[in-house]
Amino acid sequence: MSVLCVRAQQPEREPVVVEPPVRIGLALSGGAALGFAHIGVLKVLEREGIPVVAISGNSMGSLVGGVYAAGYSASQIESLALNADWRMLFSSSVPFGARYLPERQQTQRYAVQLRHRNLVPSLPGGLVPLQNVEFLLMRLLSEVEYNTGYDFDSLPIPYRAVAVDLVSGEKKVLGRGRLEQAIRASIAIPGVFAPERLNGMELVDGGVQQYLPVDPLDSMGMDLDLKIAVLTMKHNAETGVSLVDVASRSIDLMSPGELRRQKELADLVIEPNVDPFTHSDFAKAAGLIAAGESATQAALPRIRELIGARRPLRYRRQVAWRPMSVVRSVRFEGLRVTREGTVRDEVTTRPAAYLVFGRLVDDLVRLFHTGLFEDVNYRLESVRNDSVDVVVEVRERAYGFYSLGIRYDNVDAIGFGLEVGQGNIVGSGASVRAALDLGNPNEIRLGLTGTSLFRLPFGYRLDGYAGSVERSYYEQGRRQGVYTVGHSGGVGEAGYVVGRDAFFVFGLNGYRATYAVVGSLRDSLRAEWVVGPTFRFEANTYRDVDFPTAGMESRLELRSSVKAMNGTRQFARASYSYQRAMPVFSWLLLRPAFDVGLSFGEPAWAEQFRTGGAEFVGFEPNEFTSAQRVVVRFGADLRLFRLFGQESYPVYAQLMGNVGTFAPWSDLLTIANVPSLLHWGVGVGARTNTPVGPVRLVVGAGDFGLTPAGWPATVALFFSVGREFRYTR
Repeated sequence: MSVLCVRAQQPEREPVVVEPPVRIGLALSGGAALGFAHIGVLKVLEREGIPVVAISGNSMGSLVGGVYAAGYSASQIESLALNADWRMLFSSSVPFGARYLPERQQTQRYAVQLRHRNLVPSLPGGLVPLQNVEFLLMRLLSEVEYNTGYDFDSLPIPYRAVAVDLVSGEKKVLGRGRLEQAIRASIAIPGVFAPERLNGMELVDGGVQQYLPVDPLDSMGMDLDLKIAVLTMKHNAETGVSLVDVASRSIDLMSPGELRRQKELADLVIEPNVDPFTHSDFAKAAGLIAAGESATQAALPRIRELIGARRPLRYRRQVAWRPMSVVRSVRFEGLRVTREGTVRDEVTTRPAAYLVFGRLVDDLVRLFHTGLFEDVNYRLESVRNDSVDVVVEVRERAYGFYSLGIRYDNVDAIGFGLEVGQGNIVGSGASVRAALDLGNPNEIRLGLTGTSLFRLPFGYRLDGYAGSVERSYYEQGRRQGVYTVGHSGGVGEAGYVVGRDAFFVFGLNGYRATYAVVGSLRDSLRAEWVVGPTFRFEANTYRDVDFPTAGMESRLELRSSVKAMNGTRQFARASYSYQRAMPVFSWLLLRPAFDVGLSFGEPAWAEQFRTGGAEFVGFEPNEFTSAQRVVVRFGADLRLFRLFGQESYPVYAQLMGNVGTFAPWSDLLTIANVPSLLHWGVGVGARTNTPVGPVRLVVGAGDFGLTPAGWPATVALFFSVGREFRYTR
């Protein structure tokens, strides 16, 4: 018997269709500081597992997007934004501690400084060269640029930067070359930051033509499924008053039709609420990042709807390490006045050694800090796969300079200062200058300064001067009149810098002092020569010499006159001063200080210590003229508010007190005599910084109870506006 087996027919299965992953592109707009909101967008996309495979950026969007495309995470970029000194980066100033102390003091002497070429004022293409930003980007990006063969498509995330060529007027979408230079070009706001000169082009902020760069995403050939644009633009009135605010707002208003077109090209536009901020609010990065996070969080439902059931493509290329090349040669390009020997020692990258980008960037930083160049950069020229030529590209600055100063105080009235000079004489880095002060004092000074002496690392100064200064004369606390000291002579000094914040100098000073006097001084003062060696050691960590808010100053000075060198009298005097600004809280600053002066022999009248005024409250300037002094001061500054809302212009209320003695040291040996030889005072005041320099008001009273009526013996007021530019005071 046979059994028939019938197999049941299985239903046919539907073929499984695998949806291709979603390719997401991200376009980041400009906006100066407002572009910090892009960091918040990236943070949320990272957190929610929504990767992007292509990025385009303009201006600040170029900076944030370019660094992200190079492999840095959103949190790393956030840390950079929160901790960087953006005021310094977007300025032409040298970072604190990078310039030697004498140079720092000289650059802060005058309120206005202009450059000239052959006596014709030199106007830069932008007010700020952005060199400090370039150095930051070099440190972040040089190695990844090298390892990806200078191809933006080979970055961890393919990337494009948008800029505009001022020469041709065309928009440029940058996708090859140095990533740092592409970003630098894209952030160059016209009229604020100098253009980036690249391959014959003068590149500036792409926002001039395209504020929101959506269509550059298509230039990468990525066949994107979803384009997300982030627009950081204010919709209310701009309240900022800085040049960055005005110029950025002007760019915002350009090409509204193009902006609408770019928004239409995007599948989704995220617009963080940046209305509470200004384009220059770099110090408010945290708030702007939070605005970006909030806007992206609100957009997540729409993003997920656009993605649908498909998964986003995760595309973040691993950059392969490329062996470092050997340096075959190092050469300079752009030296026209400067001799190569003047700057060669600043470059430690040497032939036959491996290329180290950190060392190379340090070399460029040192070159820039010489003050000889407006811009420094580098270019690598391949010789073979394993060796390169390093080309140091420099653009020399205009070496002629004008410096202007104006100052008023209620003692010397108004004073004007003018300094004209020519730097980098015969390419040596040395400078000649002529300074003229009008007011009190009146002085003319001719000088030569340099940073190397016979190829030794010693700075030097040779000055000849002539002038006069008017001072008040007091006896027993009572003003007797005024006298004038005339001085003419010269000084030669050579010194060495100790670190970045200290230096010492040895010198020889010689001058003839004449006196036009009144009263009891008439018969005792005759013209005299002061000739002798000098020594000075100074350490100073103040960021602003005239308006310190943190740091200290310590100064030791020895001066002498020797009869064997034709000095009229033989004497030596030593002085030491110390003062400190101690931030206790953000609103409280303590200011202890003291001065000690000691003379041996009989010092010339022009070399006496003069004490009083704002630095010894309660007494008039020059009220104490003495051969010895000991002064102890203490103050407390309370910050009230900021002028113009700017961190650079805090307004402080001041409380201060001081005590001093000016008697000969022999009189102080008897302890019982000391109380009667002390002079003390207290005062209140206010100080602030302004674009034209510090403003200060001090009202003090001293030596209470010394008059029969018990009223203070002295009440003094001091008011000043402007920086201290005078060589003789």
